[in-house]
Amino acid sequence: MDDTEYNSGMQVTLQENEKYRQFVSEIAQEMGVFDFKGDDIVWHYTNGAGFLGILQSASIYATQVASLNDTTETKYASDIYKAAVAELIKERDGDPEAAAFLNRVLDFVKDEPDSPTHGTSKFFVTCFSGDEDELTQWDRYSKPNGYAIGLHLRGLFREPTSQVYRVVYDPEKQMTAAKKIAAATLDFYRTGLTGERLDDPDEWGKLFFSAWDEWVYKLAPLAKDKKWRSENEFRLVHELKVSEFPDVRFSQKPKMLARYLPLDTPSWVKRRSKLLPIAKVWIGPGNHPAFTKISVQLLLEQMGYWNIPVEVTKCTVDW
Repeated sequence: MDDTEYNSGMQVTLQENEKYRQFVSEIAQEMGVFDFKGDDIVWHYTNGAGFLGILQSASIYATQVASLNDTTETKYASDIYKAAVAELIKERDGDPEAAAFLNRVLDFVKDEPDSPTHGTSKFFVTCFSGDEDELTQWDRYSKPNGYAIGLHLRGLFREPTSQVYRVVYDPEKQMTAAKKIAAATLDFYRTGLTGERLDDPDEWGKLFFSAWDEWVYKLAPLAKDKKWRSENEFRLVHELKVSEFPDVRFSQKPKMLARYLPLDTPSWVKRRSKLLPIAKVWIGPGNHPAFTKISVQLLLEQMGYWNIPVEVTKCTVDW
């Protein structure tokens, strides 16, 4: 079956999908999400159970994007996009067809409590900080007995569907990107409105936005409110493949049954046993420092990590 036959009619074609992907990649570049070096080290703050799980499984856990600790994180980016769409509607006041489609877009991205729009999203996220031994990170993610695992960024480079990004906190960059995405939403819809699609623009609009949203939503976890700028966050965003469905795991959180996916780092070493790109480990507040440091060093050696520096936090806290 050739490509034309497979993608005939109303369906979004492979070529169109590739254009959407290229556009989103260009926007990501402009936002500065790739402004880092492979030699940089990022830090994953976690509690004791998480630390043991990561070391003993040689995997990093990526959480389904709708199940992140702060469920408002992607809503922040969605709200900026909706504001850009609303502004574009005003600008296209003399173009009723454009306004009609853009108003449907606002309906598409409206989140209903009983059926969250991105509850089935195929994107999974792991969070890191660019700062080591940082008090707010210990307080938010690691207490009372936490650890910070330093990882070489280049070791997290996996495949095109699984990439590391720097989170963007600049409101001006965020709104500039949102306006370009809003304009592209209309342009790509209209470009594709040909042939059989002209007979049912509403149906084409639904099919188009479903495919378009899969790409655009990948940017949502990469924009955060400037009040979180001190976190200096990086994120590994992984697109779930069909073959990985059996690997998805479940964890009960206070407000939901969340989904996560263990990710290894095959690009880091070519050897029989799996290793993570660990550069250093910090022991957080609340641990018995002398005894815990010995245990961490022994655990690292037991798992195949030799000569990894282990330090005790210099932060003073009263938990």
